[in-house]
Amino acid sequence: MSAVPSSSTPLPGPTTPAIQAQLHARLLTLAKRSDPALARADRILSATSSLDLNLMTLQYALVLVSESITAVHNRRVLRHVYTQLSSLLNYFGGVTVVSADVAVPPPSVSVRMRTLSSLISDIRIFHRLWGLVGLLRWAIATLQSPPKDALLKAVAFAQVASNILYQPLENIAYLGSHEIIPVSKAKINRLWVVSSRLWAAHVILEFVRLGREKYLARKDAEKKAESKTADTLWRRQLVVNAAYFPLTIHWSLETGVLSDLAVGALGTIAGGARLIPLWMQSKI
Repeated sequence: MSAVPSSSTPLPGPTTPAIQAQLHARLLTLAKRSDPALARADRILSATSSLDLNLMTLQYALVLVSESITAVHNRRVLRHVYTQLSSLLNYFGGVTVVSADVAVPPPSVSVRMRTLSSLISDIRIFHRLWGLVGLLRWAIATLQSPPKDALLKAVAFAQVASNILYQPLENIAYLGSHEIIPVSKAKINRLWVVSSRLWAAHVILEFVRLGREKYLARKDAEKKAESKTADTLWRRQLVVNAAYFPLTIHWSLETGVLSDLAVGALGTIAGGARLIPLWMQSKI
């Protein structure tokens, strides 16, 4: 008669080497699956040509997430305070409380996100200090090979001019805000506004360019057959420019017209619309 194992007898299980082999196999599978994505991310993040785009998208995404967290936090806090206060006063005196705006400190995580976003913005402007060199090369290239269409040619020259005027003003405002060159605070604020208006002029001219190119493409029967890629690019440029336009108007006014949430959303759209295609093109 065989002995019946007691409840204290340990059940047979996988040995330590077997567990290690399974873990190793799973890690290899995970590494194999994640390596292509990591390779694509590395190509995009390490490319100097897309550095500002990466930073821009992150900068505005941080603002968007930070403001969203703050908005949800404020609603919860104010709802809780209103409910408790209303119940208390109604219980003791039959008083009805009318809701009112109350300043609520933002969550610490939102504050830290905004701090990082401001730092990224500072870095981006610093990297543009020598942007005038590239703009001058753009001007030379435009002079050497201008668009054939008269309207597109005028738009190209006007965009070159607005950007060449914009960059020195931003540089002075940036260096003055960091007290590297002596500029009064009032003049710094004015320089930021004027430079933003020059950027807004570029964006408005970009709408003219996109409209003219679409008009010419529709007239050209040959381009219609091979315009799928060009049309996708055109639509993407239109989305980016449409997101930029309210931002340029916002910064062109001393008081602004947009909420921080709207600024974050529009900036994220402008950056994401350009960053997503880079991610798709980087596929092995």
